Amino acid sequence: MSDDSAKSLDGAIGTHVIAITYEVMDWAAEALSAHVPADDLKKLKLAAGEHLAAMLTTAYLGIVPAAVDVNGGVDLVYRVADSDSDALSSLLGRNGVEFADFEVKSIPGDFREHDAAASRALKRGEEPGTHWSTFVSANDVVEAAQSMVAKAAKQLRDKSSPDKARVVFIVSHFFDRPYVECLDAVIAHALTAPTLPDEIDAMWVFFAPSHLVVWSVVEQRWTQLLLGSFKEDGTAPEVDFGMELLQHYEGLFLERAGIDGPSPFHYGLRTGELPSAVDAQKRRPHPSGIRDTSTCEVTSPEGGFQGAVSVRPISGSSS
Repeated sequence: MSDDSAKSLDGAIGTHVIAITYEVMDWAAEALSAHVPADDLKKLKLAAGEHLAAMLTTAYLGIVPAAVDVNGGVDLVYRVADSDSDALSSLLGRNGVEFADFEVKSIPGDFREHDAAASRALKRGEEPGTHWSTFVSANDVVEAAQSMVAKAAKQLRDKSSPDKARVVFIVSHFFDRPYVECLDAVIAHALTAPTLPDEIDAMWVFFAPSHLVVWSVVEQRWTQLLLGSFKEDGTAPEVDFGMELLQHYEGLFLERAGIDGPSPFHYGLRTGELPSAVDAQKRRPHPSGIRDTSTCEVTSPEGGFQGAVSVRPISGSSS
């Protein structure tokens, strides 16, 4: 373990965590396609990360959804009375309910539009453009989600009922809002308490593809959701070069569900040098992955952290 990683974990002492095994995540990627109708799974909006929300909630709740965006209802419905989990108050923000309703919202950003435009340019044999994003804090990402949280709260008020756990699942794409804690093993301790509408019992935030956290209203705390092995000699599954572990399981889920459309969250990393818009004092490629070629320029000038990420597909690749 590096000194930086050790310092990161030192700061996380006291953080509440829930961990599942690789086998459980693999089960979730399989169970969705086995128990949810294929037509329902194909309704999931890849660009918004709805498929990721379905996979992750299935894995950590330990049950498959009873309904997926059926007839204009909420995005995901779980009969949590069937769950054996003893952590429902952390995951759902309340206890003693039979059902949990999830609304999935993606924080708006420019990257997915850029990603689609780059794919079209490559198909035409043209040189794609470069997408630039500026580093923010993980708290800034949560703050940027507030308009989506309010929208989800309204939909849950209209579509759900107070006798159910009402949960919002927020998805943030790294290349819309790269965050300075991206290399840390745990980030829940760095997050401040959010202010949620009365309709919301819990808020999941997926900092795709690296970190997943949940705020529980009843517990008034953040929980970090982790993935690993409980065996002494356990090792992580082999993943494609440049991908993170959750991207590996995303690929398995898409394949097993027969979903062909490209996901902007499923990409690999190859680093390369690109002209920078900032005078970098320190340069480090981000391990979370960029579809083709990336350069992360990170500076720590006096007065605070600044930085930017550039994303530029190389010719001959496609999304």
